[in-house]
Amino acid sequence: MNMRCRYCTVAILLALLAGCQPAPPPPEELSEWDLLTVTGSAGQKQLLLADDVLPYELATPLFSDYARKLRTVRLPAGKSASYRPEEPFRFPEGTVLSKTFYYPIDEDGELQLTATPGTEFREGMLDLSAVELIETRLLVRERDGWTALPYVWNPDQSEATLRRQGDIRRLSGRDDEGTVHEFAYLVPNRNECGGCHITEESTGRIEPIGPAARHLNRRFDHYRTGPAPQLRTWAERGLLEGLPEDHDTIPALPVWDPAATDRTEARARAWLDINCAHCHQPGGPADNSGLFLGSFEQDRVRLGHCKPPVAAGRGTGGHRFSLQPGAPRQSILYHRMASTEPDIMMPELGRSLVQQEALTLIGRWIEELPGSCQ
Repeated sequence: MNMRCRYCTVAILLALLAGCQPAPPPPEELSEWDLLTVTGSAGQKQLLLADDVLPYELATPLFSDYARKLRTVRLPAGKSASYRPEEPFRFPEGTVLSKTFYYPIDEDGELQLTATPGTEFREGMLDLSAVELIETRLLVRERDGWTALPYVWNPDQSEATLRRQGDIRRLSGRDDEGTVHEFAYLVPNRNECGGCHITEESTGRIEPIGPAARHLNRRFDHYRTGPAPQLRTWAERGLLEGLPEDHDTIPALPVWDPAATDRTEARARAWLDINCAHCHQPGGPADNSGLFLGSFEQDRVRLGHCKPPVAAGRGTGGHRFSLQPGAPRQSILYHRMASTEPDIMMPELGRSLVQQEALTLIGRWIEELPGSCQ
């Protein structure tokens, strides 16, 4: 019996025996979950996915200081997630979502800070000779809700260890222009995970953000069996129930691709949805701002058009409106995205750097907005 089975069996037995007894503590090492396995020798190591673990990717990912992410899902045998058109899917007890953060390495051994999609993961394998692993975060669906567990990789990339208190990594990387940036990479503790994953203040429960129809409704190119639509793959493998037969009824957000020149508003809204809407939504932590940045929001004032801030302060930069059409540098949203000062910057968690490509995209969108503020 492997460690994953032993851990699950103990949890089930405890639940059956008493119902009020605590579950066993989570494994101290990531390998005990039997999700990801490091194989190979020095210089030729690979990170392999277990057979019952499925990789996935979002159309537009959350920005985390240019770290790339390998996302996976594993559901209990015979169980499925439930489709919901606007909210993240509803997952059964025993689901494990993983997100491994890593940076590609250039020919000089520098970390690459780039928004260009990578090719390091192929056919169920991540090439460790081309990357530096930083951390793997797990979201585990237990009886009473989701639990967040951060695991930090050791220097030789052979194992990741549970770091409940989080961690700070001092990193240095080179951007596409050749400029080297030194920055503090934050591995969050459980409370800090809640800063993004508690999407409903009244409950205080941690919830997934990415596994929703609009983020997953795209093709995934790196299954072991070849490219395929993600949502259909989930349904065909029994991981998702209730997926509409009519594909046109399934929400979809575009890939925000900084190199694209068309559909500026759609790509800008997609970036705001994944990076900001988990707080800026009705009932969310930023509900009292009156600024709602989800892709389903239709009210242009609630979206920020000519909307004055609820509270003044340094975060406004002296500007009057969240979005001032035609004037990104006079817009509060742009000002906060362009900052790295703790009491000004937005998003306020998960980054030490400015994503310049996203700032350019949002600036272009604001320039193209019609109308004016009186």
